[in-house]
Amino acid sequence: MSRENVMKMIAQIEAGEISITELPDKASAADIVKFGKAIGIDFSTDDLGAFLRLRIASAESLPRPWGWPIARELGLVRS
Repeated sequence: MSRENVMKMIAQIEAGEISITELPDKASAADIVKFGKAIGIDFSTDDLGAFLRLRIASAESLPRPWGWPIARELGLVRS
């Protein structure tokens, strides 16, 4: 499990290779981890947080629509 697995999943989502329609409208970090596991990409909540922290620090966009709400949930940014 690693941040690289999160990057792999996000790259596939952004390329349109994976659909996120199965995710709840207000997905939690646990929902994203379960989704990754369901498609064969294992990572932890900590790995997801590390990925989001890196994107925030390098001023890159976060995955839509769940990136910012999960960053708030994990305490990476303030509301």
